[in-house]
Amino acid sequence: MHEDARSEVPLRENYTMEDMSYLDSAQAYPLFEKQARLIKEKGYRGIIDVGCRHGPINKILHDDLDYKDYSYFGFDTSDEPIDIATETWKNHPNINYKVMSWIETFNVDFKVDVIIFSGVLLYIKDVLLREDLFEDIMFRNRCTNAIIAEPYHHQRHWDERLILQSITENGLDFLNENYTVDHHYLDLPVFAGKRVIYDVSARP
Repeated sequence: MHEDARSEVPLRENYTMEDMSYLDSAQAYPLFEKQARLIKEKGYRGIIDVGCRHGPINKILHDDLDYKDYSYFGFDTSDEPIDIATETWKNHPNINYKVMSWIETFNVDFKVDVIIFSGVLLYIKDVLLREDLFEDIMFRNRCTNAIIAEPYHHQRHWDERLILQSITENGLDFLNENYTVDHHYLDLPVFAGKRVIYDVSARP
């Protein structure tokens, strides 16, 4: 197939729950479970979730891992998932959501131990701008740890008619300058193959 006959997978900043329903399937569960397990294993108590949708990680932490003693702030650009999340967790004062973009300034009233970037950094095409925005959010929140999830650049089930959106080949190399990075690979057919989770911690 000729390169110019292929099309890119669209990246949407505004979406409904139905648009992203595959993310709530049993097949997608391991992606969020791994992130939740990293949080529990490391004892993170202050969590910011960038591009959180309806915050599925909270249900895993609470219901599946019995991990409840933490503060959480999640934000997303779409109204519907945030409305659902706010209603679902309205009786949990330490769990809060907001409709906003990550270029907006925000403050939280807790110490931030980790910031989650799940499938959002690839929205920034320019590598230098991607690094600047990542470091800015980390710096503003005085945070030294991150969990990043992205599509891996080699896939087993990919539709050759589509151009894979991925930044894992070299688009996150800047992390190696100041951070220790552990990689966790998940082969999940619902995503057309592999996802990689970066467990990021600042070097001492």
